[in-house]
Amino acid sequence: MSNLPAFVPVLFLGNKGAYSIARAFHEQYGIKTELNVTMDAGPVAHSKIVNKHIYPDLTDNLREHFIEIRDRVDRDYPEAAKIVLASEDTFTEHLISHRDIFEEAGWTVPYVDLATLEEATDKAKFYAKCEEVGVPYPHTWQVADDQVPAAASGKLVVKPAITPSYQVLHFEGKRKIYFCDNPEEAQTAIQLMRQGGYPDPIIVQDFIEGADTDQAVVTAYRSPHDKQIKLTAFGRVMVEDRSASAAGNHLAILSENGHEEVYRHVEALMTAYDFTGYANFDLIYDHDREAFVFFELNPRLGLSNYYVTAGGQNPVYYYIEDYLFGRPVPDSFEATPALFTVLPRGLVKRRLLGTAYADQVKGLYQERQVFNPLAYPYDNHWRRKLYVKASELNYYRKFKETGQL
Repeated sequence: MSNLPAFVPVLFLGNKGAYSIARAFHEQYGIKTELNVTMDAGPVAHSKIVNKHIYPDLTDNLREHFIEIRDRVDRDYPEAAKIVLASEDTFTEHLISHRDIFEEAGWTVPYVDLATLEEATDKAKFYAKCEEVGVPYPHTWQVADDQVPAAASGKLVVKPAITPSYQVLHFEGKRKIYFCDNPEEAQTAIQLMRQGGYPDPIIVQDFIEGADTDQAVVTAYRSPHDKQIKLTAFGRVMVEDRSASAAGNHLAILSENGHEEVYRHVEALMTAYDFTGYANFDLIYDHDREAFVFFELNPRLGLSNYYVTAGGQNPVYYYIEDYLFGRPVPDSFEATPALFTVLPRGLVKRRLLGTAYADQVKGLYQERQVFNPLAYPYDNHWRRKLYVKASELNYYRKFKETGQL
């Protein structure tokens, strides 16, 4: 028993965000994550930093499998504290909805209650909250009677107000976000979403012009104990994914400091919701307003969460030391300059050619301060290294298909 860890992280699903969390645990504490997946997906395949358990029908029999997983982990680690995490929105909601299974066994589920989750992640309600606390956001309408609002004109963005109920749908022409040149295209997008089975409110927004480097992401941690924000990490997006299924995902992020106004807005929102644990915010710089505006709150560590670890602010440290054990932790509001990227160097260079960030990023490559979250030197199985290289090179094809080359 003495060789068993003091705590065990239990994680669901096997995307890039999940591997990033498992890597953060291994880097910080030298332990493996108990990973539960529906298949042996590429990002976590042939990894030696996870103990993998495959449940092909995991999503079909959630409650039964949650109980089975809880009992297995308790048997294997009888004295260890347990913390359970998700790597995407739908499973975050699943863990919250079934938290009684874990909490009755003394496990920690480091997420807000279901009512707070639903209010914070409903984009229509989120923008109302932004209005209430003075946080800038894009000009937004909630669709009524499935019609584009009469006041909407010019370039528009159409997206679901409720992400989890949209994520699970599969239909031809589906996009994560619909960028529309005019109201007619926006109306087509609304009809497509409805025909595809999306049942919840739809949002229409003014399109804010900007380059990839006008985009940003902020990760923040607020303690459940003293309700103070302990960590904020600002990432300047260098390259964004524009493919249909992953539009808006961040492919390269530069850690930055000195965004105090953004941090004040983050604190205002998390305080207004009494939101504890991690929240992840997507932003864009509006040149007309000369300010960053907020798009959404994600109730978890984001898919690109490794940009936080790369900048020297390992996020799982706060989950364990503060959330799980209630130990004193230092505030962390500044990052070390670093580049997170899942792209090959040649693509990053081409995308940043002529921008204000080209020289800085070149310097980070020279200083070896560039990190692909999947390319963990410790996790060095040859098949993993082959997968990571193939994954990087595949972006040349994706960029050609989406007009980014």
